[in-house]
Amino acid sequence: MANTASSARAEVTLRSKTMVLDFEGECGVERAGDTVRLTGLRLVADLPDAGGPEDGGTVLLEQTGDSLAATVAQPGGKVELTARDDVRWAASGQSVEAVGDEIGFVLPASPSSTVLSVRGLRVTP
Repeated sequence: MANTASSARAEVTLRSKTMVLDFEGECGVERAGDTVRLTGLRLVADLPDAGGPEDGGTVLLEQTGDSLAATVAQPGGKVELTARDDVRWAASGQSVEAVGDEIGFVLPASPSSTVLSVRGLRVTP
């Protein structure tokens, strides 16, 4: 299936700050019976800017092979993160949602500390 425009809304905790972000981008969905697989997922959301040194910027969620990665770009630089665990997906009407309470993203060099958490990620292709 070709990638289509997609949107998602999710609660995100970046470091210790929690917010709700609206993601926009694209993805494809492959369905085989009860199995759902996302392909070519690439969603971007703007971070709120309250004027602090770590405010503003973007969060990019991107599929790399069968893994999910995140890039947080802020005025002070960019951080590349990987999902702590594999992400499974389930169909919910026309949407596809991540199975589980949250997706935790970590620095590859420090996998014991979660930098970014995403909860309630539901992608509508």
